[in-house]
Amino acid sequence: MLEDYIDEVVLHLKRLKNINWDSVKQLVDLIASSNSKIFTYGVGRSGYVAQAFTMRLMHLGFNAYFVGEPNCPSIGDGDILLVVSRSGRTYSVVNMVKKVRKEGWNVKIVSIGGKGEIGDISDIHIDLNIGDYNREYFPMGTLFEELAFILLDGIIYLLRRKLNISEEDMKRRHCNLL
Repeated sequence: MLEDYIDEVVLHLKRLKNINWDSVKQLVDLIASSNSKIFTYGVGRSGYVAQAFTMRLMHLGFNAYFVGEPNCPSIGDGDILLVVSRSGRTYSVVNMVKKVRKEGWNVKIVSIGGKGEIGDISDIHIDLNIGDYNREYFPMGTLFEELAFILLDGIIYLLRRKLNISEEDMKRRHCNLL
């Protein structure tokens, strides 16, 4: 029944209360004080979550880019790279984070998801350790993506409050060509 599914979603949403709020505060402060570019990346549905966050950052007035899009500029000193990976071991995400470290750019790396190798080499890691769950309701990583989306929308909320950005300010940056 749909009601059972909704009960499961609500139950797992409450798990977000158990994340490391110091890491969330660090991320909010980092973004709020940034005049640099913010890059996001993820693969598959985690990538869609990262793209939605990128769009909202743009609506807030940040220079935000999803890695791999045609309008993505080069990364450099002072920029931020935020990656989303359920396992923390996704090959292309690990390689990207390693490349940033190897090149020696002064880039803050933020990771959302499982600890894995990515979490170990990130400056800020927000662990969404979702533990055991009913895969009948949440197949193929669905629960992680839903929680990551809600968390990142919550970060947008915190940024709006911290920077005093109204919905009208955001709407002025929304696409008006369609």
